[in-house]
Amino acid sequence: MRMIGSNHELWENASATPLPARARTVMALVVMALVCGGVSVLLAFVRVRDCGRATPVVESVMLAGMLDVHLSIFGFLPAPAWSLLLVVCAIGTALLDRVRRHRGTDSSRDQLHAVGMLLGAVFLLFIGASMGSAQSGDTEGVVAAATSHAHGALAASNIVVVASVAVAAYGCCVGRALMLRRPRRIESVRRLTSLSALVAMAVMAIAPSIG
Repeated sequence: MRMIGSNHELWENASATPLPARARTVMALVVMALVCGGVSVLLAFVRVRDCGRATPVVESVMLAGMLDVHLSIFGFLPAPAWSLLLVVCAIGTALLDRVRRHRGTDSSRDQLHAVGMLLGAVFLLFIGASMGSAQSGDTEGVVAAATSHAHGALAASNIVVVASVAVAAYGCCVGRALMLRRPRRIESVRRLTSLSALVAMAVMAIAPSIG
């Protein structure tokens, strides 16, 4: 609660948007990302035969990264370290997919998962950068600082477009995979909850550019 209160004050000083509306939106996105991520991890452990043994592990890493970045009371690792760890997980998942392909095992279930991990790594890096700028109390404004530090030389509008297209394309691929492969109901729910968590992270990542 202390952390939430301090974030409220920062947003009030940095944005012309009324505090309650922005604060509720940010908190709702955080809750959505964490809850959907937690459900995805739980379902991955429940139906490990459907999603593969590596999926619960990498999903747990994703959830741990979201918890550590969003809840500053932990602060085990900085956001760039979590992003790097997610990239390693994505590469590992892709390598396992390649091994299964050589062995003649059906591995299509892991192809999209590696892509999702890469997107999550990028979004987590942006979120961590924007939250770090907010907590530093930069007098130039939280939104301007977050956009400058997290997005570099790229225009904010380009970041929004690229992120939106990437998430939309990924979501279409997930939907197509669900319709063509028709996995078990639990696996379908797991994929949808994982997608929902990624969407919430994407919105939080591009929020400074929109704001």
